[in-house]
Amino acid sequence: MTKEAQARLLAGKATILGNSDSGAIAARALAQAGVGTLTLVDASPKALTRSSQTLAERKSFGDTKVILKALPLSDSRTEELLSHSTVVIDALADWQDKLALSDICMHARVPLIHAGVVGFRFQFFSMLPGRSACLRCALPLSGIDDVPLEPVKPGKVGAVLEMVGAWQAIEALKLIARVGASQGNELFKVDCLSGEFEIVRGLDAQSDCPDCGAKSKRRGRA
Repeated sequence: MTKEAQARLLAGKATILGNSDSGAIAARALAQAGVGTLTLVDASPKALTRSSQTLAERKSFGDTKVILKALPLSDSRTEELLSHSTVVIDALADWQDKLALSDICMHARVPLIHAGVVGFRFQFFSMLPGRSACLRCALPLSGIDDVPLEPVKPGKVGAVLEMVGAWQAIEALKLIARVGASQGNELFKVDCLSGEFEIVRGLDAQSDCPDCGAKSKRRGRA
């Protein structure tokens, strides 16, 4: 990584919403990589304390400034916090919260790294405002049109959660440091049991969508 990329990483602000195991893995990887500021957001103060203790026990902080915010997604302060982030990572369990987070990040023009995990299967999508479809458009375009109305337990398949968290961290590092190619209009589906790996391409911003389409480009940050 060049000195310029390292400087961008040091100045970067990564925010993780939710307290899933994959989110904790992503947090540890980002701290170890030296991201400047890492903010963990969850409605549960106890969950935040556990996440912070895990980072401390593994001596993952390094020079990274770690901030804990006990805020629900619906709080206006959460939206303000996200608007000042370089990148946001989705570690939420509730699918309706995931969609709401997509709305907020698209409005604020902040990249969102989404993942959904159930047992041995997961999907991964990097949403780049101005280029990518929002999550509400990307999921049905990818054949995922049965989004649960209730929170879904991801299951405790540790190896899968490690993979998801690492993948989210890698994408965050690429976006913050501006290195490599971002998968901004591609959604990855992985089934670790069957070994099937599918990439859905062409998930560009939809012109008729008020969130990711032409109208959204007039909102939020330039």
